[in-house]
Amino acid sequence: MTAAISDRRLLRRASLAVALQTGAAVGIVVSAVIALVYVVGLEARRDASETKLQAKVAEAGDHHVTLDGTDTVVLDGMPANCPERHVRETAAQLADGQSRLTVCGSPFLAYVGQTPDGTRVTAIMNFVEQQEETERLARLSLTAGALGVLASAVLGWAFGRRAVRSLGEALALQRRFVSDASHELRTPLAIVLTRAQLLLREPTYDEAQRRELEQLTLDAKVAAAVVDDLLLAAEIQHRPLPRVPVDLGALAHEVRASFATSAELAGVSLTVDARPGSDYIVTGTTSALRRAVSSLVDNALAHVARGGRIVITLRPRGVGMALAVVDDGEGLDPAQARELTRRFRRGSQDKVGSVSVRLGLGLALVDEIITAHGGELTIDGAPGAGATFTLSFPVAGVPRARRPVPALAVSGQLNGQGAGPGQDDGPDRGPDAG
Repeated sequence: MTAAISDRRLLRRASLAVALQTGAAVGIVVSAVIALVYVVGLEARRDASETKLQAKVAEAGDHHVTLDGTDTVVLDGMPANCPERHVRETAAQLADGQSRLTVCGSPFLAYVGQTPDGTRVTAIMNFVEQQEETERLARLSLTAGALGVLASAVLGWAFGRRAVRSLGEALALQRRFVSDASHELRTPLAIVLTRAQLLLREPTYDEAQRRELEQLTLDAKVAAAVVDDLLLAAEIQHRPLPRVPVDLGALAHEVRASFATSAELAGVSLTVDARPGSDYIVTGTTSALRRAVSSLVDNALAHVARGGRIVITLRPRGVGMALAVVDDGEGLDPAQARELTRRFRRGSQDKVGSVSVRLGLGLALVDEIITAHGGELTIDGAPGAGATFTLSFPVAGVPRARRPVPALAVSGQLNGQGAGPGQDDGPDRGPDAG
């Protein structure tokens, strides 16, 4: 699947979301209006019927049944199969004024009053017809409302596609720019790095000039790492990465080996803690996972003082695996841990003049890599008590006997080496924006 196809799917989902939201909004409004019309219409018919009943009581009309010498019942719409005793019992139990009741299973309205000569008159009206008419109106309104919701959803889809079309063009332009710019920068950066390394071999420079050349070489490596990060981030976002079985145990040992010299020079112990005989197989992209683990180790080296410890631990977790980089360095504020996964964040206490001065892509890229693998990045720690960065993976689901491919360095490094301390734009721990 190409990046363009991925963008089109994203835009289709956005258009569908607009259509569904529009249809849902119209549906809620239509339902509320129909409910209001039903209630108001039903109450209006009841009021009209009650007014009619009061008029019948006042007239004491021709159609009545006399129960005794003082009571009169005026009937309107009494069911033919309803026994007369129900009329007597109902009329005798009603209080003066308006009432709503059920007679022979049908809804009725009643009004009890007295004529000027003192005769008690009860008027009873069948309300079935009015109620059924109101319900028919409600059903017709629901049908019309459903058609309106469908039409609004179609219009929402059409307008949504038009609205996100410019967004799709902007996404395509952004993707092309990032890819083209990154590829165009690779060659001049490689030339700068090569020339700086060649100049360092000359014995004619004094100490100050040599330090400047070393800094130039370091800066070129940092810039190369940023370019690689941009390319990898674009790759993750716009097309699926190739998936193969990856041995996290072997990958952890390779990362430790690539950072062994840097850790020794920094006076930091770097070890791997994995249970012997255990399989730590996940499904993923080896180069991307190695970049993620390398970023975490490089970050830990930047925040651990001489004599400190960094441990890469591997443990089963639930139905998956967990790889954690644990250090006893300066730590971090747990409340700001999630902020560190935002792009272009860097720490305020990074070591000036070292690769630890980040440009803010490291931890955000780690988070994107693990998310693309169906996992999760969790950050824990406390100021002065070290930090733990954990990558949680789902189970690989591959046969035990299947051999994973060996973990290789991230492709595209300008100097042809693995993601070491001089090449990785890893995460930082400080809250300051970069």
